[in-house]
Amino acid sequence: MSTSSVNDTAAPRPDSDLPDGASPHQAQAAQPPPQPDITLDEVIGAVSDLIEAKKLQFSAQWEMVGAEAKLLRQSVLVTALATLATFAFGCVCWLIINAASAVLLAKAGLHAALVAGILLLLNGLLMFIAWRVAKDAFKHISINPLVAAVKGEPEEPNAKTPQGKQGS
Repeated sequence: MSTSSVNDTAAPRPDSDLPDGASPHQAQAAQPPPQPDITLDEVIGAVSDLIEAKKLQFSAQWEMVGAEAKLLRQSVLVTALATLATFAFGCVCWLIINAASAVLLAKAGLHAALVAGILLLLNGLLMFIAWRVAKDAFKHISINPLVAAVKGEPEEPNAKTPQGKQGS
């Protein structure tokens, strides 16, 4: 039987510059392939192309910002007009409800001054409730939490909160 030389260590050839046990294809993989020389004109051309591409990218982004600003402006206008229309329709409905209530109270046999007093009290009470809600909501209007969130800072406790209410 013949013996296999697979487990034998390979002896380097005397004219080889390979390390012990390295095959010739490992030496080729270790050496980087030669790169072609790049001329200064090619570098200048590549940089010019890069600058032109960046200009086009900036121009496209600027156009997108303009389109978004236009959309925002139109959205704000539509929202404002819709809010005004809703307010106007709400006022008309409220007047109709008040007029119908006055007619029904008058037909029930109540004096006109009493009907006016009832409607004034009812409307005054509703106005007071709406004012309290708006006053309580106004306390929370602040840009500081938004600025803190943008900066990544932790939210600070509200300095306006009374000491007695903080613990409860």
